[in-house]
Amino acid sequence: MSAAQVAPRFLDREAVVRAAADLADREGWSAMTLSNVAKEVDRHVTSLYAHVDSLAGLRRAIALLAIEELSDAVWRAALGKVKGDALQAIAEEYRSYAIAHPGRTAAITAEHDTTDTELAARGARLAEPVRATFRSFGLDDRRVAVAHHAFSATVDGFVHTRRGKADFDQAVALFVLGLSSGEWPAP
Repeated sequence: MSAAQVAPRFLDREAVVRAAADLADREGWSAMTLSNVAKEVDRHVTSLYAHVDSLAGLRRAIALLAIEELSDAVWRAALGKVKGDALQAIAEEYRSYAIAHPGRTAAITAEHDTTDTELAARGARLAEPVRATFRSFGLDDRRVAVAHHAFSATVDGFVHTRRGKADFDQAVALFVLGLSSGEWPAP
């Protein structure tokens, strides 16, 4: 067993979720199966059911963990900043997180139950610094919603297709320019 696969002496739900998230980061979201997680923690797969109810439940738990981690990072990055400085800091934090944690990022963007109130609440916490930043440009709620969707798609696109920092920074700068001009379109 590698150093990354050293099983904790005491296995609890949090240890299983973190081991699964680490596995997804290292091997990919599709490699995150219950039998691979069991190997990761050096346990029999049936022992995992004491901590998670199913693969879907484990994937949801990873999404909750990832949203919480990314939210904390985005909030710290945006603290005390407004407009372009905040938007650049948020974008860079998301980019850094996605590069360091591709499996966790896949968990965030995976298909989820739209009626899951806990996921929705954590997602709202992640969205708030982004939305506050758009409000700092003077956008109303309708324009904030459009800007948030467009910004998220832009950042996700660059993170998943181009990892070059110069291209990424240029895309964010163009976004800031559009917002700063005061000509942001209404939906």
